[in-house]
Amino acid sequence: MSRFKHSINPEHTQHWFERVGKIVLNFSAIEMESIFWFVHLSEREFEIKKIAESSFTSRVTQIINHVDERTIGVKWRKKSLRAWNEALKLAHLRNQVAHNPIIFGWSIASEVGVPNLLGIPNLKARNSKNAQWLLSTEKADKSINSMASIAQTLAELRIEWCAA
Repeated sequence: MSRFKHSINPEHTQHWFERVGKIVLNFSAIEMESIFWFVHLSEREFEIKKIAESSFTSRVTQIINHVDERTIGVKWRKKSLRAWNEALKLAHLRNQVAHNPIIFGWSIASEVGVPNLLGIPNLKARNSKNAQWLLSTEKADKSINSMASIAQTLAELRIEWCAA
């Protein structure tokens, strides 16, 4: 353990601060959609506080059950289920980033330039089979874009449901 070092606010990691922030912020849009979907599909507005305090996975499980009960068409149902299942996968990455320490690293031995990897020790040992131990800039950027796309898709599908 003595070989691990950390630095507070290091300049060479500035581009990671933006990525980590976008992971958290983009996923928060998906979190908000889960509350909107639950309220619209369950028609139980009085449970907003309770459902907002429940885990994301629990909310999505209930939403998926409601989607199965109240479809407005096969295409809408398939797109909804696909989007929510993708959101569940992205939740694992978001949780890893948000709830564990982050170590900056390089994929090259010389450690030249800005770090291109995040090391995320899974100290809480949650879902270790789904843990993202290393996060590259490419994987982070892909996940950020996926989160934004899923949030947009969920908003469009919710509006489609409300209009029907």
